[in-house]
Amino acid sequence: MICNQKYLYKINLDTGADVARFNRIASHLSGKVTLVSGDRRLNAKSLLGVHLARIAWDEIWVECDSDCYFELRDFIVE
Repeated sequence: MICNQKYLYKINLDTGADVARFNRIASHLSGKVTLVSGDRRLNAKSLLGVHLARIAWDEIWVECDSDCYFELRDFIVE
């Protein structure tokens, strides 16, 4: 049986240091990790993509193939 469940969390990236740290963590997660805002999507394992999302998007969500809450909890808006 194949499960296509995705995990989606709203995140906040305030500084350039947050972007670098988030990207470093996302790069080590297994599976696909994507930044989402409306119909826009960027690879969260791309440092340039994370910087672009921080600058250009009003709201950022991270979508993961596996549950990434524990690893990204410092960035998740609750």
